[in-house]
Amino acid sequence: MNPADFLAGISFRRIRPTDQLPENMYFADDFALQSTNTVLPADGLRLTENIRSVWDIPKMSTFAIGAILNRLVSQMAPGHAYVNVGVWHGYTFLAGLVNHPDKICIGIDNFSAFGGPRDRFHYYFQRHKSGNHKFYEMDYVEYFQRVHKEQIGCYMFDGPHDYHNQLLALQLAEPYFADGCVILVDDTNWADPRRATLDFIASRPGRYRILMDVQTAGNGHPTYWNGLIVFQKWQES
Repeated sequence: MNPADFLAGISFRRIRPTDQLPENMYFADDFALQSTNTVLPADGLRLTENIRSVWDIPKMSTFAIGAILNRLVSQMAPGHAYVNVGVWHGYTFLAGLVNHPDKICIGIDNFSAFGGPRDRFHYYFQRHKSGNHKFYEMDYVEYFQRVHKEQIGCYMFDGPHDYHNQLLALQLAEPYFADGCVILVDDTNWADPRRATLDFIASRPGRYRILMDVQTAGNGHPTYWNGLIVFQKWQES
């Protein structure tokens, strides 16, 4: 199943992205509620167990987003990398790499925001990493200008979501996007990351296609948290 079909096949049993949460229902960090609410079109059992193994990590994300990342990383071509800018405690980074010791996975963060949980991130990273998994404590601009070499098969930017940084993060990574690369941008309920992402795509006609563009009923929603755009570089025939 290709990424477009997988994403289109995700559904939710009770709480959908546009639904307001009932006042007596707490979903934010409840694995059982989120995982049973989310219907995955393929690899459901494997993805659920993979995400369960990293669920204890503090997060500003959801089961569904973690499952998407894990599925995308599993399907990357040999030699392609999953790159996650802005790891915080590590949930979205580790959700992608967990149980994929053979995949190249790279995290970048300078821990300048949200309390800078450096020690906690490294604790979780040491539990799940393999020799193919790397972390760079540095600014993402410096990283792409000085360090990065691999073709990127999956990219997630979760750094500063102002317009300038969101657009720059896509521009700097773009030269490394492999054909078929899938890019995730979260927090797209907010105007700046949404507009920067759509402007990036629109400025490159025919080069990218949007696979998912979903906004949620509020920040912290148990489906797609604070909105999600997923798009893909067209694969040349």
